[in-house]
Amino acid sequence: MYRILLLLFLSLNLSAQIIPPAEPIEEEEPKEEQEEKPVLFEEPKPAWKQRMHWGGNFWLGSYGSFYVDASPMIGFDVSEKNTVVGLGGSLIYFGQPRNSVSGSRNGSLSYGGRLFLRQGIWKSIFAQAEYEIMNSDKINFYPIDPKANDPGYLAPTGKKWGGLPLIGAGFYQNRSWQQKGSFVSIMYSLGGQNFGYINPQSFNLNGSVLVMRLGVFI
Repeated sequence: MYRILLLLFLSLNLSAQIIPPAEPIEEEEPKEEQEEKPVLFEEPKPAWKQRMHWGGNFWLGSYGSFYVDASPMIGFDVSEKNTVVGLGGSLIYFGQPRNSVSGSRNGSLSYGGRLFLRQGIWKSIFAQAEYEIMNSDKINFYPIDPKANDPGYLAPTGKKWGGLPLIGAGFYQNRSWQQKGSFVSIMYSLGGQNFGYINPQSFNLNGSVLVMRLGVFI
């Protein structure tokens, strides 16, 4: 009897230790490889191109006479502190004379160039110094003849070259506070009313030493 019980105990113990066979793992079918789209990268500009700036002053107005001002500018960063050195050209056309000082009765074409230094001061505010040289009718230069407003005054004829240093300040009209974009500036003629070109954008249009400019520089 004991032998039978011992045999039953051993047989149950052995059957409990038998590990059931593992179920076969079904291999997943390989997914179709998705076509990879090529990633396009924009080629970085050369270092010297990243330092270039361009733009200019542009004005179309009529203050008693029609005139157009197109003055392109190009500049180059010479420091990491928004210091730009550049040059530009000016082309200004007058229609009918705005007053006795403007002279020409059949329209007047003025042209020239400038060297400038523009320095960022704070956020979008900048200071600028420049030297402008223009070729125009003689009547469009300082000093203004005190007899210019007299009846029967004969304005001098012919053209001439004249240079003028200016300093001033302005600001860029953007919300990012960067040194680029459309701008407004006020320039002061260091020649006063003694010498230099009388700019059509001068205040009161009668030989003021303050000149307002509108333009773009990016």
